[in-house]
Amino acid sequence: MSNSIAFFKMPAIAAYQLAVKQGDAAVEKLAARKDVKAEVDYFRNNIQSVKSVEDLFKDRRMMKFILDATDLGKETDKMGFLKKVLTQKAEDSDALMNKLVDKRFKAAATLLQLGEKGLGQVQRESTKDDLAELYVKNKYNAGLATQNSGVPLAMYLKENASGVRSTYDILGDARLRHVVTTALGLPLELANQSVEAQAAAIEKRMKVSDLKDPKFVDKLAKRFLMASDTGSGTGGADQWKLNLFA
Repeated sequence: MSNSIAFFKMPAIAAYQLAVKQGDAAVEKLAARKDVKAEVDYFRNNIQSVKSVEDLFKDRRMMKFILDATDLGKETDKMGFLKKVLTQKAEDSDALMNKLVDKRFKAAATLLQLGEKGLGQVQRESTKDDLAELYVKNKYNAGLATQNSGVPLAMYLKENASGVRSTYDILGDARLRHVVTTALGLPLELANQSVEAQAAAIEKRMKVSDLKDPKFVDKLAKRFLMASDTGSGTGGADQWKLNLFA
């Protein structure tokens, strides 16, 4: 049986329903693809021989793998900035990652713990497993985005909605914020209001407890996709990236 997996342009709802139907099987199929497996194997086979954090950043192929795994793959042209952020300690309130709106940097630093443990954490088997899994998942999401750019965001909502404890969790996550506000028909100008006002606007239209209901989450995801496909709502599927700099 072939390990190939292909992605084609599709209407948002159709692409989303296909992704939900295929589930983990599609991700596993992608993991077996030759080019994907080659990068995972390169990381696993070589990370133990890296002697220092400095050497890690000099290995462009390995860093590309790590950045792709931690959702920072498109930032490879900012290696100096990445090195500064990712080698600081996540719990340090003065660390640059704690001052950035984009929380991907802190999430990556927390996983890698280069500032706290050098290579100790990234060379652990459990971390290697996590990075390999994340790498494949992000490659899969990139493929979904070629079908329709809104689909990975809809899937992100589906996978993370149950962990939302308050409206502020939504507002603190650029992707969740974009999906929810778009699905609820809230305008871009909402970002100019206070955080309390933004939370109130969301709470007026939905209950956070509803995100525990898979049927509600599925309906919300589809509303987001319909709005993204028609160009209505808060500016299309890629607007969340622009909101990081708002």
